[in-house]
Amino acid sequence: MTTAPWDRSRAAHLYRRAGFGGSPDELDQAVSLGREGAVSRLVDYDSISTSDLDDFVGLVAEDQAGGGFGDDNALRFDSLRRWWLLRMQYTPRPLEEKMTLFWSNHFATSVDKVLWTQLMYTQNQIFRQKGMGLFGDLLLDVSRDPAMLIWLDNASNVKDAPNENFAREVMELFTMGVGNYTQRDVTEAARAFTGWTIESEEHLDRYLFSPDAHDGGFKVFLGASGYFRGEDIIAMLAARPETGAFVTAKLARFLLGHDPTPELWQTLQLLYASTRGNIREIVRAILLSDDFDATSQAPDMLKSPVEFVIGANRALGIRVDQDYPSEFHLFELMGMPLFRPPNVGGWKGGRAWMHTDSYLFRMSFASRYLFFPSPWGEYSSWDFSRFFEGRSFQTADELIDFVADRLSLVSVSDALREGLHAQIEPAGQPFFWTPATYGAFGRAAIYLIMVSPEYQIQ
Repeated sequence: MTTAPWDRSRAAHLYRRAGFGGSPDELDQAVSLGREGAVSRLVDYDSISTSDLDDFVGLVAEDQAGGGFGDDNALRFDSLRRWWLLRMQYTPRPLEEKMTLFWSNHFATSVDKVLWTQLMYTQNQIFRQKGMGLFGDLLLDVSRDPAMLIWLDNASNVKDAPNENFAREVMELFTMGVGNYTQRDVTEAARAFTGWTIESEEHLDRYLFSPDAHDGGFKVFLGASGYFRGEDIIAMLAARPETGAFVTAKLARFLLGHDPTPELWQTLQLLYASTRGNIREIVRAILLSDDFDATSQAPDMLKSPVEFVIGANRALGIRVDQDYPSEFHLFELMGMPLFRPPNVGGWKGGRAWMHTDSYLFRMSFASRYLFFPSPWGEYSSWDFSRFFEGRSFQTADELIDFVADRLSLVSVSDALREGLHAQIEPAGQPFFWTPATYGAFGRAAIYLIMVSPEYQIQ
C-alpha cells in the first residue's frame, strides 16, 4: 500500500485521469474528502443532478430528428459534436463523460458510414447511461443499437446470406480478443445474429428482430451447443473469463496509461467474475489501486486532443454557449474528430496523439484565446481579469505556481521554470505585478505552460 500523503497534487492527478482536470474548488473538496471519499464522489455520481446541464444542451436533441448525411445533416452533425463538447466541459459528473469517451472508442463507430446523426446521438447516450453498469447489459444494448447494426453490417445479416463482420468484431475487439475463438465460432455466431436489423428507413432509431431472416438452426459456439440466438451469444461472451481479462486490461490502460501489474490484473479479473462485470466497481478498484498511485509519482500518459481542449477550457474558465461553433477542424487536425474514429479499432492513443502537426495545433488553440479576441465573438469568452481576480504576486515563482495549480499541471520542471522566469524577467525585481502589467506576464505564463511538454501529460 502507498504511504504517500493524500494531498492536492494527488487529488489533481485523480481529476485529470478520471475527468478533465479539477477546478480549485473541486480539488479543495477532494483533499477534504480523503482518497476514498474523492474516488467515491467521482465514481458514485448518480446522486449528482445533471438537470441544469441537460436543460443547457437539451435543444440539440431536437436537432437530431431525421436527416441523412447531406443537405442540412452537416448542420446536425455540427450540433451533435457541440452537444458532446458542451457536456464534457460543463458536466458535474466528469467520470461519466470520461467513460462515455472510453466506450465510444471501444465500440468505435463512425458517422461516415452510419450517416444518420440521430443514430450517433442515440448510441452516445447508451455509452453514458450504461457505461458504468454491467458489461453484459452494455454489450447487448450496443450490439442491438442501429448505429452498430449499420456500422458492422449486421442490419443486412440474413439466414440465406450470413454476414460475419459483426460476429468477428464482437469477439476480436469488443470482448475476448484475438486468439480466443475459431472461424467456426465466427460462422456460428453470425448465424445466431441473423435477423437483427432496423425497423424501416423512416424509423432508423429502432431495433427490429425479423424471425423470417433468422437462422433458427442448431449451432455450436465456443464448445457449447444449442439453438442459439444473438442474445445467447452476447450473454455467453460477457460471461467468458477471456472477456473479463480483455475488458479489465483495457480499462486499466485507459486510466493508468499502461498495462496493469499482474497483481492488479488478477484482482480486476476476479472482480469482473464476482460482480458479473460491474464496470463501476472495476473502475473504483483501479482508481484506488497502488498501480494508480504510482502513476501520480511519475505520470507519462499523453492527453488526447479532447482532454487537452476540454481540460484547458475548464481550467481557464472559458465560457461558451449553446450556439458555440467550436473549433471542430482543430480536433480533426489534432487527430481526434469526434464521431469519426479512423476505423473499427478506434484511436490508438498514447504516443500516437503527439506529432509535429498535432502539437502545432495545440499551440494554435492556446494562442487564440490568450492573445487574440475570441474567434467566435459572443458565442464564447474568456475573462482574463477574472482568472487573476484578487491575486497579488510578490515574486515570479508565486505567479508560476498559481498558474500551474489552476491549470492542474503535473509538475513544473526546472527547465520550464527557467523558461518562465526568462519570459517574466521584464517585470523586474522586486516583482512588478499590477493590473496594468499582468496582462503581459500573466498571459505569457499561461501560454508557456499550456504549450510545455509537461502540460501534455496527465
